[in-house]
Amino acid sequence: MHIALRRKSSGMSLFSAVQGSANALRVAQLGLQVVGNNIANVNTPGYIRQELIQAPATGYKSGDLIIGQGVQAVGIQQKLDNFVVDRLRQTQSQLSYQEQLESTNTQIESLLNELSSTDFSSNLSRFANAFQDVANQPGSESVRVLAIQRGQELATQLRSLSGNVADIAARNRTDIGAAANDINRITESIAKLNQRIVEVEGGALSNSDAVGLRDERLKALDELSTFVDVSVSEEPTGAVTVFVGGDYLVANGIPRKVKASLTSFEEGSQLELRLADTDAPLQVSGGKVRGLYETARASSSTGFQSKLDSLAGDIIRVVNRIHSQGQGSTGFASTTGETIINDANIPLEQSNPKLDISNGSFVIQIKDTRTGQVKTHDIFVQQQGFSTDTTAVQLSSSIDAIDGISARITNDGRLELKADSEAVRFSFADDTSGVLSSLGINTFFRGDSASNIEVRPSIVSDPSKLAASLRGVGNSADNAIKIAEAFTKPSELLAGRSINGLYDAMISDTTREINSQKSVTDGLRNFQQTLEAQHLGVSGVNLDEEAVKMLLYQRAFQATSKLVSTASEMLDTLVNII
Repeated sequence: MHIALRRKSSGMSLFSAVQGSANALRVAQLGLQVVGNNIANVNTPGYIRQELIQAPATGYKSGDLIIGQGVQAVGIQQKLDNFVVDRLRQTQSQLSYQEQLESTNTQIESLLNELSSTDFSSNLSRFANAFQDVANQPGSESVRVLAIQRGQELATQLRSLSGNVADIAARNRTDIGAAANDINRITESIAKLNQRIVEVEGGALSNSDAVGLRDERLKALDELSTFVDVSVSEEPTGAVTVFVGGDYLVANGIPRKVKASLTSFEEGSQLELRLADTDAPLQVSGGKVRGLYETARASSSTGFQSKLDSLAGDIIRVVNRIHSQGQGSTGFASTTGETIINDANIPLEQSNPKLDISNGSFVIQIKDTRTGQVKTHDIFVQQQGFSTDTTAVQLSSSIDAIDGISARITNDGRLELKADSEAVRFSFADDTSGVLSSLGINTFFRGDSASNIEVRPSIVSDPSKLAASLRGVGNSADNAIKIAEAFTKPSELLAGRSINGLYDAMISDTTREINSQKSVTDGLRNFQQTLEAQHLGVSGVNLDEEAVKMLLYQRAFQATSKLVSTASEMLDTLVNII
């Protein structure tokens, strides 16, 4: 009887050995399948390497002994360093932002076209040289016409630059609307993948990852990070919640749509991403969208358009201030200011904040063409910040009181001057107040920015009105020299700088900013490559490593098979003994 019990116990042990070996065979088979899947996807973009998770099977008690039952497969999981993935995603957002800036800067850099025969600095030089030629040949009408043409070329290029920058900004505003559609597409895809992953993995109790689905979701999250800066939180069920700022875009299987809405700000309006359900602005601090925000604001205080407008405004102000004090080869029978006066009964600078007027005076010269007699009249302008300062009505009255000339404020708010007879011509000189150039009287340019600068049409149609002289109508061309020198010599109106100096400073600042931004972009690219290398080191498929694993599983399978064969022979022997 004892012999029979021992034989029975031996039989059970052999059966247990076979059972444990069967578990080991299954695990080795699963391991080979996982290795095969990894090798098959070695060139698949975005594939995350899988790993079979093994654990000892629960043992059983036999008498005083606890006997193991081999190995069991706990799950199949992706090899992923979540910290590196999150850091890589954040870096991608910042890189996309910088790349958007870089793209816009490259376009602006090409517009300037420096170091070529058509660059803006060449046009500045040609304009200054043309006025120098007028000074050298004051009696040549063709030289005056050429100077006016150079002014038109300069104004045309400024308008063209302004228009091109505005076009770049407009395209970027359009891209904001396209970005909203892309974000909605991606978040909807993530929400659907969340649902499928939860279904496949079976919720929080699963030890295995939904291979393929998780890879696809990871790629979608990476794509989303190129548009906006996202933070991702994974739930125990396997679903993820995606946040931008303090707002969620995806929660489990629910996507939250965004829309592009026109929003007003200090310098204008532009498209802005908002949450469709609450109309609250999406707080974006990275990604392509942030870059589009910044580059779409063509007139922002730090943008290139603002610098271009500032340069154009300085050119207009300096050239007009000099030109307004000079005389052409013929005087005026009539002239109307370019600047609109909003309220003619209040001090000039209060009526239009853009006026640049100081306390001073200017001279009006009245010439009788029949006798050649010239009379000069001083017109005083008080502008000290008091309520008693000179108004447009008072200025008009002071001029109107001069014998031989009439003045009035037109219905559209401009100062108009007319000679009282065909024999009378008038001109201007010695303006220390700046009121003539501020009101657009006897000026060369009109406009106040790069987008609207142009040579005054009355000069284009009548080159004799080019104010080249300071000594009277038709006498010398010393004012032309002052205009030419304004481009190279320091000016009080420009805080001791020249027009060329301002342009050089603008180019220098712009180039420095572009180079600095490129350095930041290159640094982020290098950092991203470092993170990608770390990510691939953990999650990428290494064929050598997989080959070693394949051999290990193969040897384990062979050894286990031998164990099963040996146990089978022992059982046969035992049966034969019985």
